[in-house]
Amino acid sequence: MHKQKDNKFLFISCSSLQSSLFKEYLEKSLDISIECTTFDKLKKSELVKFNEVTIIIDHTKITDDSYDQYIDFVCTHSLITQEVFINSKDNIDIEELAKWPNIVGIFFETDELSTVVKGMRTIIDGELWLSRKVTQRLISAYRSKEPITPKHDAKLTTREKEIMKLLVSGVSNVQIAQKLYVSENTIKTHLHNVFKKIKVKNRIQAFMWAKNHYYNDISS
Repeated sequence: MHKQKDNKFLFISCSSLQSSLFKEYLEKSLDISIECTTFDKLKKSELVKFNEVTIIIDHTKITDDSYDQYIDFVCTHSLITQEVFINSKDNIDIEELAKWPNIVGIFFETDELSTVVKGMRTIIDGELWLSRKVTQRLISAYRSKEPITPKHDAKLTTREKEIMKLLVSGVSNVQIAQKLYVSENTIKTHLHNVFKKIKVKNRIQAFMWAKNHYYNDISS
């Protein structure tokens, strides 16, 4: 989900003036179209016809019941999703967050709208908007839940291994491109191919996979 024109956006919040204004602000700032709904009306979403959807979720509206509704919605329609949280608390519960393996961005309740727009542009460009601290804690939480597959079970090229090592270091696509003297689009293409090979859906899953497989011996 790297190209903006291919992205479909769903905003899950409550029916309120504030939510409508936020949606309109993002649409205008990012030149995108966003469908707005609530957890209990997910089944009526027009986006079920699309396979890949970026879903922006108001973190304050998540409950055990709404989480179950969401998972049922995604599984029923076989959607490939990436989730973005807004209005998160600074002391976010990592164990709760780990239930969302496709999370690609977190915006806190103290973030300015300009920060949200900047972060969403980064996410649309195929990168994460997560602090290093949250990312590391998430990886630790995922590791406790996910089995680690044998090393080098995916046949990555030398260039792909170089890119994965840089990805683990936390640099952006632009920085990877600069270090390897290639274009950013070339890096995106390599990452797309790697994601298919290692069977992950997004950057944080690839990050975790790389930490498990290649962090110490990626040059081999």
